Amino acid sequence: MTESTEIESAPPSWRESLPRLAVKLVVLVAIVVLSHVIIDYSLTWAESLPAQAEARMERLILLAVFVTYALLIALPFVPGIEIAIALLVLRGPEFALPIYFATLGGLSLAFLAGRLVPIRSLKRFFLDLHLAKAAALVDRLGPMSPAQRVRELQRSLPRKHARFALRYRYVGLALLINLPGSGLIGGGGGICLMAGMSGVFTPRVTLPTIAIAILPFPLFMWFAGSSGLMPWLPA
Repeated sequence: MTESTEIESAPPSWRESLPRLAVKLVVLVAIVVLSHVIIDYSLTWAESLPAQAEARMERLILLAVFVTYALLIALPFVPGIEIAIALLVLRGPEFALPIYFATLGGLSLAFLAGRLVPIRSLKRFFLDLHLAKAAALVDRLGPMSPAQRVRELQRSLPRKHARFALRYRYVGLALLINLPGSGLIGGGGGICLMAGMSGVFTPRVTLPTIAIAILPFPLFMWFAGSSGLMPWLPA
């Protein structure tokens, strides 16, 4: 290993890393705050839908609301479930299917965007946190194929947990997306983004996994609203 590589792999001083971490935190908070503003605006907009006189204008507004929702849920740490529930309360089970497809589109977008981000971009972040071993692991994973990354992770992680976690990683992804309080670890958008960046999840399996993972909520809301189990929902 050359001297320049050793320097690049060495954690910087806290004086250097703290400003970068602070900037990342400010950007993240700004995204979350802006997302909440957009959510509130979208909800206010959606509340006016029943008053729209022309069906064509109403369809255009609905399309804009669902596109906005899909883009929001693709962002890390954005609780898109809030606007989903609010829309269901406004219009009942008729919105269950559009919400399902908007959620699927948003989370799929987050995953595919993650695949475009090189895994080595995580190296500087880990070094700023003085996680030298994690940065070194990212360095090793960078040039590897997905299958090679799985084998390397199995070798690097604690042996009794690695094989199980990696073998059932798609089940784990589905559980994380539905985990109560998942917003604290990035929300559905953040989880799918990191899954894409990891390089160990293939689109051929991941996209159907997401489709199945997000199905229970809209399916339950549609069934509950249609069968009268939730009388406060519009029929």
